[in-house]
Amino acid sequence: EIDGQKDIKGGRKFNDRMTSDNNSSSRYFTSIAYSADGTCLLAGGNSKYVCIYEISQQILLKKFQVSFNRSLDGVLDELNSKNLADGGAVDDEHDSADENDFSSHLPGAQRADDGSRKSRVEVLTMQVAFSPTGREWSTVSTEGLHVYSLDDDMIFDPLALTEAVTPAAVQTNLREGKYGMALLMSLHLNEFALVKAVIEDTPYESIGLVVKSIGRQHLGQLTQFLSKCMEDSPHVEYYLQWCLELLQTHGVYMEKNRGKYLRSFRALFRVVQSRYADLKTICDDNKYSLQFLESQANLLLGE
Repeated sequence: EIDGQKDIKGGRKFNDRMTSDNNSSSRYFTSIAYSADGTCLLAGGNSKYVCIYEISQQILLKKFQVSFNRSLDGVLDELNSKNLADGGAVDDEHDSADENDFSSHLPGAQRADDGSRKSRVEVLTMQVAFSPTGREWSTVSTEGLHVYSLDDDMIFDPLALTEAVTPAAVQTNLREGKYGMALLMSLHLNEFALVKAVIEDTPYESIGLVVKSIGRQHLGQLTQFLSKCMEDSPHVEYYLQWCLELLQTHGVYMEKNRGKYLRSFRALFRVVQSRYADLKTICDDNKYSLQFLESQANLLLGE
């Protein structure tokens, strides 16, 4: 059993009679979500915090504050002392000096709305959810949708980048048959069109050697590119050979560090499974047609 009452407390609402440290009864979880592997629990609700717990040890891993907007009710831990009185908080905007002043504000109106109301928007989270990989999670709060991720997907990756690493140099290495060097350069530049061109220009018999030249720091990146290229490519067998060589060469290391490569591997598995389902449907539809043609051919040969 996880007791999160102390973890979720924080933030004092305008009408609270107690401080945020002593008023934990008004803070509670309304939405929880488990990670795909069941090791973590995500919880959010009537509070400015979203908490992540480790299930087996029943401990708080981290809590995130979803908003720092001071205009929302419940963000501040301490209210301004000048607005506090013996009976509670006093709001100058709500408390008018003349309570009977019902002067008309609309043209043609006989009397104003003497029951006018104004509510404060409260900070809270309505829904939380984990991604299938467990490396991202999202929440819907008063201020909209928030997405948190462990992965920093960059369009341009300057890691180990020098003046010699250019698209022209990639094309030069391709023409000279240096496919491994061309692929490494394209991965450093991190441009999808360039990486796809290098992958598809690599000869079928050279795929194994090229995969062996890829360092461990680029395995996740290459797996992501393979899954993206395979989505709409007609060269299914060619990309399956890339996947086979990748798993045979680096599969043991990727298995030992599955958390690091889980996202890219699941993307690749989803694409392979989708292409398999498409081909299976076509083959099943043509199965009896092929059997009929085969039987007719055997009859003709027998005659």
